[in-house]
Amino acid sequence: MFHSSSETSTYLRSFLAITLLCSLTFLGGCGEKPEGDSSTANGSDEEIVIAVLPKLVNIDYFDACEKGAKKAADDLGIKLVYDGPQQPSGVEQNKFIETWTRQGVDAICIAPNQPKSIKRFVNQAQDRGIKIITWDSDASESGRSYMVNQVNDEVLGHMLIDDLAEQMGGSGKWAIAIASLDAANLNTWRKFAEEHAKAKYPELELIDTVVTQEDAETARQLVQSLINANPDLKGIVAFDSNSVPGAAEAIKRAGKVGEIALVGNSTPKSMKPYIKEGVLKSFYLWNPQELGDLTVRVAHALIQGKEIKEGTELEGYGPVHLHPNDPTTIIMSDPIRFTAENIDEYDFGI
Repeated sequence: MFHSSSETSTYLRSFLAITLLCSLTFLGGCGEKPEGDSSTANGSDEEIVIAVLPKLVNIDYFDACEKGAKKAADDLGIKLVYDGPQQPSGVEQNKFIETWTRQGVDAICIAPNQPKSIKRFVNQAQDRGIKIITWDSDASESGRSYMVNQVNDEVLGHMLIDDLAEQMGGSGKWAIAIASLDAANLNTWRKFAEEHAKAKYPELELIDTVVTQEDAETARQLVQSLINANPDLKGIVAFDSNSVPGAAEAIKRAGKVGEIALVGNSTPKSMKPYIKEGVLKSFYLWNPQELGDLTVRVAHALIQGKEIKEGTELEGYGPVHLHPNDPTTIIMSDPIRFTAENIDEYDFGI
């Protein structure tokens, strides 16, 4: 049938409109969510994507956190993206946040290496309707909604110093080994530890702080030099999972077992040989798998529009507990003190 040019133009416009509508419908049914689309906040769990950003990947502690995050994601029926930098870099972390913001995930959970650097990226994500929480380490001024904290920072800082002071007999020179002077959690613990030492143990003398760059071998070398330069050193507090075994190895090689007390935060697998050999009497941690699990469940609750208060029940977890002075900080547990008597009772996979 022959049509006039005006009729042909009308049919052509109709055909193109229908084709475009079908194309959009088809794309809308694909698994990838359009950039900035937060429409799943109250929709099906199958559409929810939660991105979890550790300080770095491929170390035991954050590998264990990933196991817990995966368990929660499987339980909740959501998609988990767990990735991060190879080194503890704030710049590299921000690249992940930017990428996930463009992809339009539903929530981003950040363990910041450089807390002050993430604010702009947090704001950009929130402008797109993405929920932002911190975990393991906080960035309280970033605008994040909640912080999932493994322990009460002040409690942990005091416990470390009380333990060290008891082993040192309440007096003598002590030093600090710490991965970074930027990481908020490590330096919050350090602040409370130093304040507690000054207030309660005036005969303890802090002589140095070495920065180990989240590396056990660097920690060993720096602590070895510290020991060589201070033959009367009596104690060390190491605040992260690599500094503690590094310091323990330095004490062992220096022949100072029983002469230098060491306490800190590390993982059972790396510390068990040193505990068994008596290189140190104790160290502290929490269950990092539970930390990953709780982080994902908190993000999921926020996506669902749930208000989180003291005692709020999270699906598959139970009631949450908030910091007594900060209703935006969730406290997961009390610190666990590991010794030769109980270390075999724990298996976090790390």
